[in-house]
Amino acid sequence: MNRPLRVILLLVIKYVHCRLWPKGVVHYAINKKDYDIHSQDVIISTFTQLQKEICVKFFNSPANYTASEQDKILYVNNPYKSKNCPPKHYDYSKAIVEMPIGYKCIDEKEISRIVVDMLRASIEPSDSPINSYDLIKKFQEKKEDHTRLSLLTPADRNYINAHYHFECGALSQRPGLTSQDFGASLHLTRANLEYYENKLWPLGIVMYGIEGQLRNKPMFAFLKHAMASIELSTCVLFQEDSSDDVLTPRNLVWFGSEGEDMPNLGFMTGNQTVRLESMSQGAPGHTAHALNMLTRVLGVPMMSNRFDRDNYVAINWKRVEKGKEHYLEKAPMSAWLQQIPYDFTSATHAPANYLCGSCTETSPYTVEPVQDHLWQKTLSMGHRTDLSDSDRHLINILYGRECQIRFLSKH
Repeated sequence: MNRPLRVILLLVIKYVHCRLWPKGVVHYAINKKDYDIHSQDVIISTFTQLQKEICVKFFNSPANYTASEQDKILYVNNPYKSKNCPPKHYDYSKAIVEMPIGYKCIDEKEISRIVVDMLRASIEPSDSPINSYDLIKKFQEKKEDHTRLSLLTPADRNYINAHYHFECGALSQRPGLTSQDFGASLHLTRANLEYYENKLWPLGIVMYGIEGQLRNKPMFAFLKHAMASIELSTCVLFQEDSSDDVLTPRNLVWFGSEGEDMPNLGFMTGNQTVRLESMSQGAPGHTAHALNMLTRVLGVPMMSNRFDRDNYVAINWKRVEKGKEHYLEKAPMSAWLQQIPYDFTSATHAPANYLCGSCTETSPYTVEPVQDHLWQKTLSMGHRTDLSDSDRHLINILYGRECQIRFLSKH
């Protein structure tokens, strides 16, 4: 590596290491006491629109999100009931970064301006800006599209994208997907290819819609958090459909107040309606429930449904909720990849009380490990809040080809 390039890289690394939002992800929460439903909708929709212009992503965090100095949270509030939005000093030394929005500023342009100020504050003002011509040029507009109503000016958009380029790598470049994963997809057996042929979402993009009145519910925030966890670990994307009409013919999963309790295993032609409550809330203590349901949407069978699961767990069929026994049936051998070991810590593994219809204090389990010293396996099953290494590897292998097609189509 020549000396000038080494110096540039060292300056860039030093610069972006400071207060940027890790991986370009801003977890946020809105004080619902300060804003009515309409105002919350405007704030959330503005964040969604901004994601189309900059690489930074905004995720509405569930109520139980634990903020820390490393995993900060942006808190949108208006504690003093202000009408206007004067310049704000953002304190990134704390776990909670407050971003007040006055009542007269509840519109897309004003909120966008405030967000830009917040993101600019995350960039160390004492350091010199990134002067790499190639890096800045990467985000220059080739031709300004005047037919599109941009919320940001080209200068703000390019400035943020340039400085967040390396942090956003986890989202824009999907480091979870490696060349090894792409290559591994070529080594799927013929039986694997036949089993998953019609289960994978085209281009690795899952289309979904949400019933309007459920958008601001904690259940949806919890589900979005699970989506973010999968996106950060794999090449898969979850794309919301902007239409509010569930009857419009298209291929998507619709989350509503009514519908099926379980989504289809993998892609299906047409619309499928699933109850949002059943997607986000499962058996008591099943913290991985939302992840489990979303991996089912991706076409991934549960780890505890492996064809050889009898070597690892026993199913107490008498305790399983009547009418739902088929959700614990073994999947065929063709569903499993030889390079993926049985994993009790998988987000797709059923918890001990999964679908328990007649559990008692003395007989609390439907799924029990065959051998479990000090209940270690029982306590680990279904209690993740992210994907395990085997989950990540499996999804990236299965979707490697679809994601590769999507990536190549952009270049």
